Amino acid sequence: MKLITAWAFNLILPLVSGGSFFCVFGQELVVYNTSNSPLTDNSVHVLAMDATNALWIGTDNGLLKFHNGNWSIYDSSNSGLTDNYIRALSVAPDGTLWVGTTLGGLFSFDGTNWVQYNTSNSEIPDNFIRCISAEDSNTVWVGTVEGFARFNNQGWTTWNMANAGLLTNNITSIKVDSTGLRYIGTINGGMNYMNESTIQTFTIANSGIPDNSVLAVCLDQNNKPWFASTSQGLFTDTGNQTWLSLNVENSAIPTNSLTAFSIDSLGHFLIGTHIDGLVIRTVDGDWVSYNTSNSSLPENHVLSVIRGDESTIWVGTYSSGLVKLSLSQADLLSHQKTNVRIYPNPVQSGGSLSLEAAHAVTSVSISDVYGRVIAMETVHSTKVKMNAPIEPGMYVVHANFENQSVYATSLLVH
Repeated sequence: MKLITAWAFNLILPLVSGGSFFCVFGQELVVYNTSNSPLTDNSVHVLAMDATNALWIGTDNGLLKFHNGNWSIYDSSNSGLTDNYIRALSVAPDGTLWVGTTLGGLFSFDGTNWVQYNTSNSEIPDNFIRCISAEDSNTVWVGTVEGFARFNNQGWTTWNMANAGLLTNNITSIKVDSTGLRYIGTINGGMNYMNESTIQTFTIANSGIPDNSVLAVCLDQNNKPWFASTSQGLFTDTGNQTWLSLNVENSAIPTNSLTAFSIDSLGHFLIGTHIDGLVIRTVDGDWVSYNTSNSSLPENHVLSVIRGDESTIWVGTYSSGLVKLSLSQADLLSHQKTNVRIYPNPVQSGGSLSLEAAHAVTSVSISDVYGRVIAMETVHSTKVKMNAPIEPGMYVVHANFENQSVYATSLLVH
């Protein structure tokens, strides 16, 4: 392990808009790459935070830890790692770090000791690890290119096309909710829901799911699963496999081609894209976009994104290194607090919807994704209440002001 003191350069961003529904001021963006820092490779595939607020960074040239301004480097020359191509990270509740590689299999690291699990010494399905989910200190789920597995005190249990009826062995994501239900995302094999005894597979053909390829699964504050797809944006299961989407047709998301996704503890959606940079959907349903045209983001191909502390978002890029974006909860909600806030969002079907603004609103309307007005209120007030649409789906709320300015945001009804 190498311990190196960090250095970086700061870039102050101008006003950011980029087609988003609102703008945020005063962010600070820091870029770490192989030229200006100890980062060992500019391709940052995966990020993880531990309980000490240390950032773990998986690259094409080893694993790094960044904590309190210090870098620690772990690779095949100085640690128990036998493969420097890192593709998956997960921190267990007991602090154990689990590391997935492309050729060396799975590794655990307790801060001192390394243990390797591969096809030679364990029942892991393959040495190419695509995802890891440490369910608790004793149970780890591992997704590979040849199926997925659970490792616990009883040993290994594996599921694949041959023994479980999966439509593909290429597993991209595994998430376990508070009830114990497992969501298993795949490439070209749909979404799998797994309980203790059965696996149910949902595809475009059998359920109308928007995409058969899901690269990430995250749970929101209501324990609801959200799926990031490779070509159809974000979608969620509102119950009984009724799918609602956030895509370019019905929201401010700039692309349907997603590459990274996480939901932070504040409820914000952090979204990485293939060609449009970083997108944030706030807990109140508004959007912020960062790309090379409207900010100092070094490139638009984002591979990983995660919330650090309350004021930091970390972004891993395809070829330009690691980005630290200083952006607080107050920043993300400043627009709503000073201008407009619409809540709750998402809202229950037919439920009460409230709008609060700093200045008097003259009218509020709710439109469907085809632009048809579903409801309208003509008012002269800073506070408006309306009934949400009965039919679940995505809508757009427009608020008009006396000065002829217009505010718009997406509304999810479930």
